[in-house]
Amino acid sequence: MGKQSGRTIAVADVGNGSVAVGIVRIGAHGNARILISERSALPAGERSSEASISGTISLLGEMAQKVLAKYGEAAVGKQHVDSACAVIHSPWTRSKTIRAATQLKVETKIERSMLDSLARQALEADTEYDHGKILEAGIIRVELNGYPTLKPLGKHAHHIAASALLSECEPKIRGDVAEALSKVFACPPPTLRSDTRALLSVTRESSSLPKESLIVNMTYEATSTIVVRKGIITETALIPEGSSSIVRRISGEKMPEETMTLIRLLALDQCEAEACEATKAAIAKAEPEIVKAFGEIFGRLSASRRLPNRLLLLAHEDLSPWLVRFFSRIDFAQFTVTTRPFSPAPLSMDTLKELVAFEKDVALDVPLGIAAALVPLEIARS
Repeated sequence: MGKQSGRTIAVADVGNGSVAVGIVRIGAHGNARILISERSALPAGERSSEASISGTISLLGEMAQKVLAKYGEAAVGKQHVDSACAVIHSPWTRSKTIRAATQLKVETKIERSMLDSLARQALEADTEYDHGKILEAGIIRVELNGYPTLKPLGKHAHHIAASALLSECEPKIRGDVAEALSKVFACPPPTLRSDTRALLSVTRESSSLPKESLIVNMTYEATSTIVVRKGIITETALIPEGSSSIVRRISGEKMPEETMTLIRLLALDQCEAEACEATKAAIAKAEPEIVKAFGEIFGRLSASRRLPNRLLLLAHEDLSPWLVRFFSRIDFAQFTVTTRPFSPAPLSMDTLKELVAFEKDVALDVPLGIAAALVPLEIARS
Protein backbone atom coordinates (compact mmCIF):
# COMPACT_ATOMS: atom_id res chain seq x y z
CA MET A 1 0.00 0.00 0.00
CA GLY A 2 1.16 3.55 -0.68
CA LYS A 3 1.09 6.48 1.71
CA GLN A 4 -1.45 8.75 0.00
CA SER A 5 -4.56 9.91 1.79
CA GLY A 6 -7.83 10.09 -0.07
CA ARG A 7 -7.48 6.56 -1.40
CA THR A 8 -10.40 4.21 -1.84
CA ILE A 9 -9.79 0.64 -0.71
CA ALA A 10 -11.90 -2.52 -0.51
CA VAL A 11 -11.85 -4.11 2.93
CA ALA A 12 -13.10 -7.58 3.87
CA ASP A 13 -13.72 -9.29 7.19
CA VAL A 14 -13.58 -13.04 6.56
CA GLY A 15 -14.71 -15.49 9.22
CA ASN A 16 -15.67 -19.13 9.03
CA GLY A 17 -19.25 -18.82 7.84
CA SER A 18 -19.58 -15.03 7.96
CA VAL A 19 -18.25 -12.36 5.60
CA ALA A 20 -18.40 -8.57 5.39
CA VAL A 21 -17.04 -6.38 2.59
CA GLY A 22 -16.82 -2.60 2.53
CA ILE A 23 -15.53 0.28 0.43
CA VAL A 24 -13.34 2.52 2.58
CA ARG A 25 -12.04 6.04 1.99
CA ILE A 26 -8.82 6.98 3.79
CA GLY A 27 -8.93 10.57 5.08
CA ALA A 28 -6.17 13.17 5.17
CA HIS A 29 -5.54 12.51 8.86
CA GLY A 30 -5.26 8.75 8.47
CA ASN A 31 -8.79 7.89 9.58
CA ALA A 32 -11.01 5.43 7.71
CA ARG A 33 -14.58 5.99 6.57
CA ILE A 34 -16.75 3.10 5.44
CA LEU A 35 -18.85 4.33 2.51
CA ILE A 36 -20.73 1.12 1.67
CA SER A 37 -20.79 -2.33 3.25
CA GLU A 38 -22.55 -5.67 3.15
CA ARG A 39 -22.44 -8.63 5.53
CA SER A 40 -23.88 -12.11 5.11
CA ALA A 41 -23.55 -15.47 6.82
CA LEU A 42 -23.99 -19.07 5.77
CA PRO A 43 -27.16 -20.77 7.02
CA ALA A 44 -26.79 -22.09 10.57
CA GLY A 45 -26.00 -25.76 10.93
CA GLU A 46 -23.16 -28.23 11.10
CA ARG A 47 -21.02 -28.65 7.99
CA SER A 48 -17.64 -30.08 7.10
CA SER A 49 -14.50 -27.93 7.14
CA GLU A 50 -14.29 -28.11 3.33
CA ALA A 51 -17.92 -27.04 2.96
CA SER A 52 -17.37 -24.13 5.35
CA ILE A 53 -14.34 -22.93 3.38
CA SER A 54 -15.95 -23.20 -0.05
CA GLY A 55 -19.21 -21.67 1.18
CA THR A 56 -17.45 -18.75 2.86
CA ILE A 57 -15.25 -18.01 -0.16
CA SER A 58 -18.32 -18.09 -2.41
CA LEU A 59 -20.06 -15.71 -0.02
CA LEU A 60 -17.02 -13.41 -0.11
CA GLY A 61 -17.27 -13.16 -3.88
CA GLU A 62 -21.00 -12.45 -3.70
CA MET A 63 -20.59 -9.70 -1.08
CA ALA A 64 -17.73 -8.12 -3.01
CA GLN A 65 -19.84 -8.04 -6.19
CA LYS A 66 -22.79 -6.57 -4.32
CA VAL A 67 -20.69 -3.86 -2.69
CA LEU A 68 -18.97 -2.92 -5.96
CA ALA A 69 -22.35 -2.66 -7.70
CA LYS A 70 -23.70 -0.39 -4.94
CA TYR A 71 -20.56 1.72 -5.10
CA GLY A 72 -21.01 2.15 -8.83
CA GLU A 73 -24.58 3.36 -8.31
CA ALA A 74 -23.93 5.66 -5.35
CA ALA A 75 -23.16 9.36 -5.64
CA VAL A 76 -20.08 9.17 -3.44
CA GLY A 77 -17.41 10.17 -5.98
CA LYS A 78 -16.29 7.51 -8.40
CA GLN A 79 -12.72 7.00 -7.20
CA HIS A 80 -11.23 3.76 -8.44
CA VAL A 81 -10.83 1.02 -5.82
CA ASP A 82 -7.07 0.64 -6.20
CA SER A 83 -6.31 -2.02 -3.60
CA ALA A 84 -7.85 -4.41 -1.08
CA CYS A 85 -7.21 -5.68 2.42
CA ALA A 86 -8.75 -8.67 4.22
CA VAL A 87 -8.71 -9.75 7.85
CA ILE A 88 -9.00 -13.53 8.26
CA HIS A 89 -10.36 -14.89 11.54
CA SER A 90 -9.51 -17.89 13.66
CA PRO A 91 -9.65 -20.83 13.44
CA TRP A 92 -8.38 -20.21 9.90
CA THR A 93 -5.48 -18.23 11.35
CA ARG A 94 -3.51 -18.66 14.54
CA SER A 95 -0.91 -16.30 15.97
CA LYS A 96 1.71 -15.92 18.64
CA THR A 97 4.55 -13.59 19.58
CA ILE A 98 8.24 -14.45 19.65
CA ARG A 99 10.92 -12.36 21.34
CA ALA A 100 14.50 -11.90 20.17
CA ALA A 101 17.25 -9.70 21.61
CA THR A 102 20.82 -8.68 20.94
CA GLN A 103 23.51 -7.07 23.11
CA LEU A 104 25.82 -4.54 21.43
CA LYS A 105 29.29 -3.71 22.70
CA VAL A 106 28.69 0.05 22.72
CA GLU A 107 25.83 2.50 22.26
CA THR A 108 25.01 2.14 18.56
CA LYS A 109 22.69 3.96 16.18
CA ILE A 110 19.70 1.73 15.42
CA GLU A 111 19.26 0.94 11.74
CA ARG A 112 16.59 -0.96 9.83
CA SER A 113 18.97 -3.86 9.12
CA MET A 114 19.32 -4.52 12.87
CA LEU A 115 15.56 -4.87 13.29
CA ASP A 116 15.29 -7.03 10.17
CA SER A 117 18.00 -9.30 11.60
CA LEU A 118 16.08 -9.64 14.90
CA ALA A 119 12.89 -10.46 13.00
CA ARG A 120 14.70 -13.23 11.09
CA GLN A 121 16.21 -14.48 14.34
CA ALA A 122 12.77 -14.69 15.94
CA LEU A 123 11.30 -16.51 12.95
CA GLU A 124 14.17 -19.01 12.77
CA ALA A 125 13.81 -19.77 16.48
CA ASP A 126 10.20 -20.92 16.04
CA THR A 127 9.69 -24.65 15.64
CA GLU A 128 5.93 -24.83 16.26
CA TYR A 129 4.46 -23.27 13.11
CA ASP A 130 4.77 -24.58 9.57
CA HIS A 131 6.81 -21.86 7.89
CA GLY A 132 5.25 -22.75 4.55
CA LYS A 133 1.95 -21.46 5.93
CA ILE A 134 3.16 -18.13 7.34
CA LEU A 135 0.64 -15.35 6.76
CA GLU A 136 2.56 -12.56 8.46
CA ALA A 137 5.77 -12.16 10.44
CA GLY A 138 6.63 -8.69 11.63
CA ILE A 139 7.94 -6.74 14.59
CA ILE A 140 5.19 -5.27 16.76
CA ARG A 141 7.27 -3.92 19.67
CA VAL A 142 10.87 -2.73 20.09
CA GLU A 143 12.68 -2.07 23.36
CA LEU A 144 15.94 -0.09 23.51
CA ASN A 145 17.93 -0.54 26.71
CA GLY A 146 14.80 -2.00 28.31
CA TYR A 147 12.41 0.80 27.32
CA PRO A 148 9.72 0.39 24.63
CA THR A 149 9.83 2.84 21.75
CA LEU A 150 7.54 3.39 18.77
CA LYS A 151 10.29 4.96 16.63
CA PRO A 152 13.56 3.10 17.26
CA LEU A 153 15.32 4.01 14.00
CA GLY A 154 18.05 6.61 14.47
CA LYS A 155 18.12 6.26 18.25
CA HIS A 156 21.11 4.84 20.13
CA ALA A 157 21.20 1.77 22.37
CA HIS A 158 23.44 -1.08 23.53
CA HIS A 159 20.60 -3.57 23.96
CA ILE A 160 17.79 -4.19 21.46
CA ALA A 161 14.82 -6.46 22.08
CA ALA A 162 12.07 -7.05 19.55
CA SER A 163 8.77 -8.89 19.75
CA ALA A 164 7.50 -10.30 16.47
CA LEU A 165 3.97 -11.44 15.69
CA LEU A 166 3.90 -14.71 13.77
CA SER A 167 0.66 -15.89 12.15
CA GLU A 168 -0.09 -18.87 9.95
CA CYS A 169 -2.95 -19.68 7.61
CA GLU A 170 -3.57 -22.49 5.15
CA PRO A 171 -2.21 -21.44 1.73
CA LYS A 172 -5.44 -22.50 -0.01
CA ILE A 173 -7.55 -20.21 2.17
CA ARG A 174 -5.13 -17.32 1.65
CA GLY A 175 -5.11 -17.93 -2.08
CA ASP A 176 -8.90 -18.23 -2.35
CA VAL A 177 -9.50 -15.01 -0.37
CA ALA A 178 -6.95 -13.12 -2.45
CA GLU A 179 -8.34 -14.42 -5.73
CA ALA A 180 -11.94 -13.56 -4.84
CA LEU A 181 -11.11 -9.93 -4.01
CA SER A 182 -8.64 -9.37 -6.85
CA LYS A 183 -11.11 -10.77 -9.38
CA VAL A 184 -14.02 -8.56 -8.31
CA PHE A 185 -12.13 -5.31 -7.72
CA ALA A 186 -9.58 -5.78 -10.53
CA CYS A 187 -6.79 -4.83 -8.14
CA PRO A 188 -3.39 -6.29 -7.16
CA PRO A 189 -3.36 -9.18 -4.66
CA PRO A 190 -4.82 -7.88 -1.37
CA THR A 191 -2.98 -7.40 1.88
CA LEU A 192 -4.01 -10.28 4.19
CA ARG A 193 -3.85 -10.00 7.97
CA SER A 194 -4.86 -12.16 10.91
CA ASP A 195 -7.62 -11.08 13.27
CA THR A 196 -5.02 -11.12 16.06
CA ARG A 197 -2.88 -8.50 14.32
CA ALA A 198 -5.93 -6.39 13.53
CA LEU A 199 -7.19 -6.50 17.10
CA LEU A 200 -3.79 -5.76 18.60
CA SER A 201 -3.05 -2.86 16.24
CA VAL A 202 -6.44 -1.23 16.63
CA THR A 203 -6.78 -1.64 20.41
CA ARG A 204 -3.26 -0.27 20.83
CA GLU A 205 -4.12 2.85 18.80
CA SER A 206 -7.45 3.50 20.52
CA SER A 207 -7.04 5.83 23.48
CA SER A 208 -10.27 4.52 25.06
CA LEU A 209 -9.18 0.86 25.23
CA PRO A 210 -6.93 -0.68 27.90
CA LYS A 211 -3.33 -1.66 27.09
CA GLU A 212 -3.61 -4.65 29.43
CA SER A 213 -6.53 -6.95 28.75
CA LEU A 214 -7.78 -10.38 27.86
CA ILE A 215 -9.34 -10.22 24.39
CA VAL A 216 -12.02 -12.84 23.75
CA ASN A 217 -12.79 -13.02 20.03
CA MET A 218 -15.65 -15.45 19.41
CA THR A 219 -16.28 -16.57 15.85
CA TYR A 220 -18.71 -19.08 14.37
CA GLU A 221 -16.77 -22.23 15.29
CA ALA A 222 -14.09 -21.19 17.79
CA THR A 223 -12.94 -18.52 20.23
CA SER A 224 -9.53 -16.91 20.08
CA THR A 225 -8.19 -15.67 23.44
CA ILE A 226 -5.38 -13.11 23.43
CA VAL A 227 -3.56 -11.83 26.52
CA VAL A 228 -2.24 -8.30 26.04
CA ARG A 229 0.22 -6.84 28.55
CA LYS A 230 1.71 -3.37 28.08
CA GLY A 231 0.38 -3.29 24.54
CA ILE A 232 1.97 -6.58 23.46
CA ILE A 233 0.55 -10.08 23.04
CA THR A 234 2.06 -12.42 25.60
CA GLU A 235 -0.13 -15.52 25.29
CA THR A 236 -2.73 -16.84 22.89
CA ALA A 237 -5.01 -19.88 22.87
CA LEU A 238 -7.86 -21.22 20.77
CA ILE A 239 -11.01 -22.61 22.38
CA PRO A 240 -13.08 -25.03 20.23
CA GLU A 241 -16.27 -23.34 21.39
CA GLY A 242 -17.90 -20.68 19.21
CA SER A 243 -21.26 -19.03 18.71
CA SER A 244 -22.56 -21.98 16.67
CA SER A 245 -21.69 -24.64 19.25
CA ILE A 246 -23.06 -22.54 22.12
CA VAL A 247 -26.35 -21.97 20.31
CA ARG A 248 -26.60 -25.68 19.38
CA ARG A 249 -26.22 -26.60 23.07
CA ILE A 250 -29.10 -24.28 23.96
CA SER A 251 -31.50 -24.40 21.00
CA GLY A 252 -32.73 -27.99 21.14
CA GLU A 253 -35.46 -28.19 18.48
CA LYS A 254 -35.70 -24.42 17.99
CA MET A 255 -34.16 -22.67 14.99
CA PRO A 256 -30.70 -21.28 15.87
CA GLU A 257 -31.71 -17.76 14.76
CA GLU A 258 -34.71 -17.83 17.14
CA THR A 259 -32.51 -19.06 19.98
CA MET A 260 -29.97 -16.26 19.40
CA THR A 261 -32.73 -13.66 19.63
CA LEU A 262 -34.13 -15.20 22.83
CA ILE A 263 -30.66 -15.29 24.42
CA ARG A 264 -30.20 -11.59 23.66
CA LEU A 265 -33.63 -10.65 25.04
CA LEU A 266 -32.99 -12.66 28.22
CA ALA A 267 -29.66 -10.95 28.80
CA LEU A 268 -31.34 -7.56 28.38
CA ASP A 269 -34.22 -8.55 30.73
CA GLN A 270 -36.70 -8.03 27.91
CA CYS A 271 -38.10 -11.55 27.68
CA GLU A 272 -41.00 -13.00 29.66
CA ALA A 273 -42.66 -15.45 27.26
CA GLU A 274 -42.86 -19.19 27.89
CA ALA A 275 -40.20 -19.74 25.23
CA CYS A 276 -37.87 -17.53 27.27
CA GLU A 277 -38.26 -19.69 30.36
CA ALA A 278 -37.39 -22.78 28.33
CA THR A 279 -34.33 -21.02 26.90
CA LYS A 280 -33.28 -19.91 30.39
CA ALA A 281 -33.45 -23.51 31.58
CA ALA A 282 -31.48 -24.69 28.54
CA ILE A 283 -28.78 -22.07 29.23
CA ALA A 284 -28.47 -23.22 32.84
CA LYS A 285 -28.08 -26.81 31.64
CA ALA A 286 -25.48 -25.89 29.01
CA GLU A 287 -23.40 -23.51 31.12
CA PRO A 288 -21.24 -26.06 33.00
CA GLU A 289 -19.71 -27.37 29.75
CA ILE A 290 -19.14 -23.83 28.49
CA VAL A 291 -17.54 -22.85 31.81
CA LYS A 292 -15.30 -25.91 31.64
CA ALA A 293 -14.13 -25.11 28.09
CA PHE A 294 -13.17 -21.54 29.01
CA GLY A 295 -11.85 -22.42 32.46
CA GLU A 296 -9.37 -24.94 31.05
CA ILE A 297 -7.90 -22.37 28.67
CA PHE A 298 -7.85 -19.58 31.26
CA GLY A 299 -5.98 -21.93 33.57
CA ARG A 300 -3.39 -22.61 30.87
CA LEU A 301 -3.02 -18.91 30.00
CA SER A 302 -2.57 -17.92 33.64
CA ALA A 303 -0.15 -20.73 34.54
CA SER A 304 2.89 -18.44 34.74
CA ARG A 305 1.16 -15.11 35.33
CA ARG A 306 -2.42 -14.19 36.22
CA LEU A 307 -4.66 -12.62 33.61
CA PRO A 308 -5.67 -8.95 33.37
CA ASN A 309 -9.10 -8.23 34.83
CA ARG A 310 -10.23 -6.21 31.83
CA LEU A 311 -11.86 -8.49 29.28
CA LEU A 312 -12.62 -7.14 25.79
CA LEU A 313 -15.29 -9.12 23.97
CA LEU A 314 -15.86 -9.43 20.25
CA ALA A 315 -18.83 -11.67 19.49
CA HIS A 316 -22.10 -11.90 17.56
CA GLU A 317 -24.32 -8.98 18.59
CA ASP A 318 -27.09 -11.33 19.77
CA LEU A 319 -24.73 -13.27 22.04
CA SER A 320 -22.68 -10.33 23.27
CA PRO A 321 -24.98 -9.13 26.11
CA TRP A 322 -25.26 -12.66 27.50
CA LEU A 323 -21.51 -13.26 27.24
CA VAL A 324 -20.79 -10.02 29.10
CA ARG A 325 -22.99 -11.27 31.92
CA PHE A 326 -21.46 -14.74 31.70
CA PHE A 327 -17.86 -13.54 32.11
CA SER A 328 -18.70 -11.15 34.95
CA ARG A 329 -20.95 -13.62 36.81
CA ILE A 330 -19.00 -16.88 36.53
CA ASP A 331 -16.24 -17.21 39.11
CA PHE A 332 -13.06 -17.07 37.05
CA ALA A 333 -11.44 -14.97 39.80
CA GLN A 334 -8.74 -17.60 40.45
CA PHE A 335 -7.20 -16.72 37.09
CA THR A 336 -7.10 -12.90 37.40
CA VAL A 337 -4.44 -10.53 38.72
CA THR A 338 -6.73 -9.12 41.42
CA THR A 339 -8.40 -12.48 42.20
CA ARG A 340 -11.69 -10.74 41.40
CA PRO A 341 -14.08 -11.61 38.55
CA PHE A 342 -13.37 -10.35 35.06
CA SER A 343 -14.55 -6.87 34.14
CA PRO A 344 -15.93 -7.52 30.63
CA ALA A 345 -16.99 -5.01 28.00
CA PRO A 346 -17.90 -5.51 24.36
CA LEU A 347 -15.74 -3.90 21.70
CA SER A 348 -18.07 -1.26 20.28
CA MET A 349 -17.91 1.41 17.63
CA ASP A 350 -17.81 4.01 20.43
CA THR A 351 -14.39 2.68 21.43
CA LEU A 352 -13.20 2.86 17.80
CA LYS A 353 -14.77 6.17 16.71
CA GLU A 354 -11.46 8.04 16.65
CA LEU A 355 -10.13 5.53 14.09
CA VAL A 356 -13.08 4.68 11.86
CA ALA A 357 -16.51 6.02 10.96
CA PHE A 358 -19.48 4.80 8.94
CA GLU A 359 -21.59 6.78 6.50
CA LYS A 360 -24.92 7.55 8.16
CA ASP A 361 -26.89 5.01 6.12
CA VAL A 362 -24.36 2.17 6.57
CA ALA A 363 -25.06 -0.41 9.28
CA LEU A 364 -22.51 -0.43 12.11
CA ASP A 365 -20.33 -3.55 11.97
CA VAL A 366 -17.60 -3.79 14.61
CA PRO A 367 -15.43 -6.52 12.98
CA LEU A 368 -15.53 -4.69 9.64
CA GLY A 369 -14.79 -1.46 11.50
CA ILE A 370 -11.67 -3.06 13.00
CA ALA A 371 -10.56 -4.26 9.55
CA ALA A 372 -11.11 -0.76 8.11
CA ALA A 373 -9.29 0.93 11.01
CA LEU A 374 -6.31 -1.35 10.37
CA VAL A 375 -5.84 -0.09 6.80
CA PRO A 376 -4.38 3.38 7.55
CA LEU A 377 -2.21 1.84 10.27
CA GLU A 378 -0.80 -0.58 7.68
CA ILE A 379 -0.27 2.30 5.25
CA ALA A 380 1.68 4.21 7.91
CA ARG A 381 3.97 1.21 8.43
CA SER A 382 4.66 0.68 4.73
